[in-house]
Amino acid sequence: MNRNPYSRYYVPGPSPWPFFVAISANGMAVGLILWLHRTPSFLLMGMSLVCMLLSTFSWWRDLIREGDIGFHTRFVIKSFRDGVALFILSEVMFFFTFFWTFFHNALSPSCELGMRCPPPGIRTPNPSSTSLFETGLLISSGLFVTQAHKSMRLKDYDVGPFIGLVVTIVCGTVFFLVQLREYYWNSYTIADSVYGSVFYLLTGFHGMHVVVGTIWLMVSLVRLWRGEFSSQRHFGFEACIWYWHFVDVVWVALWCLVYVWFGGWLYMWWFKMWDGDVYTFKYPDAKPSWYAYIQEEHAPSWYKVPDHLKA
Repeated sequence: MNRNPYSRYYVPGPSPWPFFVAISANGMAVGLILWLHRTPSFLLMGMSLVCMLLSTFSWWRDLIREGDIGFHTRFVIKSFRDGVALFILSEVMFFFTFFWTFFHNALSPSCELGMRCPPPGIRTPNPSSTSLFETGLLISSGLFVTQAHKSMRLKDYDVGPFIGLVVTIVCGTVFFLVQLREYYWNSYTIADSVYGSVFYLLTGFHGMHVVVGTIWLMVSLVRLWRGEFSSQRHFGFEACIWYWHFVDVVWVALWCLVYVWFGGWLYMWWFKMWDGDVYTFKYPDAKPSWYAYIQEEHAPSWYKVPDHLKA
């Protein structure tokens, strides 16, 4: 590791870790494809996963060493800050594509979906049950990790950051386990119409981000324990907080849109609150428009307007 004294930026030397990470990621992708085609290769998946873990651990170790030696100047930290911001922006675009797909099929469902969302036969999970508990977990974890950052800025390296990080890690772990339980008890799978596909893609990829964020928090906790952070130099921890808040915001949007709104529960609550009278017009006012062509005395029983809605 040699730094050019005439340059503001540190350029690292050749490293084998990007190559090994790329090879292991390719092996995991091939293993996933084989598993989807029901010809799994557990040896390939296992070797690729072990190689990925060892390579990322070694890459992260070298990066931390460069900072400890003093190669990460304020100009290098600024480049790291811009890189993390662009990375989170790319993640926003990643989830935007899935939300776009969901809205495209939910706002204008095709005849193959029964012209409604959720499609007939899909029993959506109750948003005031497991998913509400998960929402509370992530919002609470965001508050605790923010308190940990505030304590570090105030030079409290003993109590505040440790408690905040530990509680946040516990919340992230519990969230992932509860989500697995929800998957187990759901009445539909990823193969049940486009609703099931987009639902599991959105929640599944978000769960993967929760796992990555939890591992990042664990690394930050270890670095804090070793005394590698100070009140002025802790960008690794700050970037982790940015990523965790991004995970929180995505889940809140996902819960409001997928679970509450397009899960059909928002309309059901509204319907019950008004005792079925949820229409913006009264039936006598609409009589000349759409059902005047059927004589009421000859109309079938299911067509007649309920008495309590005629008032």
